[in-house]
Amino acid sequence: MATKKTSTKEAGADKVAFVPQAHEDAKVTKAQIKLLYAKLVEERDRVTSGLDRHLSEATVGTEVLTEEVDIAQRSTEQAYLIRFADKERKLLLEIENALVKLKEGEYGVCEGTGEPIAYKRLELRPWTRYSVAYKEQLERERAQHRR
Repeated sequence: MATKKTSTKEAGADKVAFVPQAHEDAKVTKAQIKLLYAKLVEERDRVTSGLDRHLSEATVGTEVLTEEVDIAQRSTEQAYLIRFADKERKLLLEIENALVKLKEGEYGVCEGTGEPIAYKRLELRPWTRYSVAYKEQLERERAQHRR
């Protein structure tokens, strides 16, 4: 979905405002795009703070432990936190990708088929890259390759 940059002069300074526009093939309105943009920004902020928190929790606790059970427990907790932080990092990349696509006018278009992604899907998962039909096709193909 294309975006239009508008410039306004205020006190001699140029300001560029983000004005989302629907991709020519999409069936998503400008108002819906604004809502999805706000969701993406909110989710990005939430995931970023969670990622920071989990990484700091994983690296805290530098005291020397002598009991094997304590060492094993700390290692297990750190591994869990790092794994969770990695999942958050991957989600953050998906969200950032969606924000870039939104600004470039490619948001809401399935990367596999080039067809518009339904608003309901975007509303539930605004960082999605694929339509439901194409995602199902990918999963069927993966399942066949595993056999």
